[in-house]
Amino acid sequence: MSHRDLRFPLFSALVVVFLAGSVALAFWQEAPSLPAIGAHLDTLLVLVVAVVAAELADVVLPSGQISVSYPLYVASVVFFGPLMAGVVAATSAVPQWFERGQPIALKAFNTAQMCLTAVVPGLVFVALGARPLYLGDLSPSVIALVAAGTIGAIVNLGLSAMGVSLYKDVNLGPVVVTVALPMLPSQVALGLVGLAVAQVLTIGLAGFALFVVPLLVARQTYQRSEKLRQAYADTIASLVGAIEAKDVYTKGHSVRVATYAVAIARQLGIGEQRIGRLEWAAMLHDIGKVGISQRILAKNAGLSDDEYTEIKRHPEIGAHILADVRYLADLIPSIEAHHERLDGRGYGRGLSGDEIPLDARVLAVADAYDAMTSTRSYRPAMSHESAVAELERGRGTQFDDSVVTAFLAADVGAHSEPADEVTT
Repeated sequence: MSHRDLRFPLFSALVVVFLAGSVALAFWQEAPSLPAIGAHLDTLLVLVVAVVAAELADVVLPSGQISVSYPLYVASVVFFGPLMAGVVAATSAVPQWFERGQPIALKAFNTAQMCLTAVVPGLVFVALGARPLYLGDLSPSVIALVAAGTIGAIVNLGLSAMGVSLYKDVNLGPVVVTVALPMLPSQVALGLVGLAVAQVLTIGLAGFALFVVPLLVARQTYQRSEKLRQAYADTIASLVGAIEAKDVYTKGHSVRVATYAVAIARQLGIGEQRIGRLEWAAMLHDIGKVGISQRILAKNAGLSDDEYTEIKRHPEIGAHILADVRYLADLIPSIEAHHERLDGRGYGRGLSGDEIPLDARVLAVADAYDAMTSTRSYRPAMSHESAVAELERGRGTQFDDSVVTAFLAADVGAHSEPADEVTT
């Protein structure tokens, strides 16, 4: 086994050791008051059952799994303190141990991560002077309450990001940006729900039922959102398939342009939500070619002036195609302007400089690079170095200088093989 193969098991072991230390500290702090939990065993049992049920009903989203059990972790922290909260969290991992095919290291990591998501914020909660509600403290400090929910979310997502990075052997930065950060607001919001659940538990178990419906509604909302997102993604895939069926050159072209565009956007510091839309725009940037003559698209020689004029209509045609698709309408400006030039000599609406949307300027560089490094029937593919030289020559005239810089910094094209000509 290589050093790389050992990284995740070692990390998993380290997380388990850290959990053991946290549990020992929690036990040392709480030992004198543990007998008082006996009067609240029914509440503890309800939380355990609810957490296991919530884990069995988690929802898979693009950015990762969302479980509605997190509010129950927070409620356990506030009501019982760190030690019993760790016990409640540990029970949520029970279903995973019955799953086949998962390495022991992965199961151990997931279990320890869940427990730390409860124990660490519990220790912070107590360290800030708060007492668990089962001891009769009905008004812990607001700072301790908010800190418990927020720290738990950070521990949960932070450990998840590091675990995914090591287990899948990918860079940590993109995992944090694409997985942890997008999920942080929802986790913090669910933590606030947990604070309310803890307060209701002081009234009685009957009040706990009032929070079952909101949690179920939250899960249903997540599921509907994911189904809708998947439907949109399927629509995009169908539209891209239509482009590729009309123009064999575009087979794979749209996917590569999307890859380059996303890499450029991340270098530019564009937000992940906007990057997602840019990726769709890149996939669809040539959708207008479905309205161009097949004879022109399949021509094995240079285009005549009239044929080139016809080809130049594809951004406009693409904009018309998407105009009536409400959830894709925001992609139109970048698709319509992806062949504009900074000096105003491009085609579309004759835009120049900052009149061209930034997303369109990103698409222009990504599209040009892939076009140059793709083999066509009438010319061979350029090398990466030659294509980069052309991008450098076009700085400030054809291409946005900062976008070219971002493309070079992303260093994605250097590791791509030239695209072969597609034949039928």
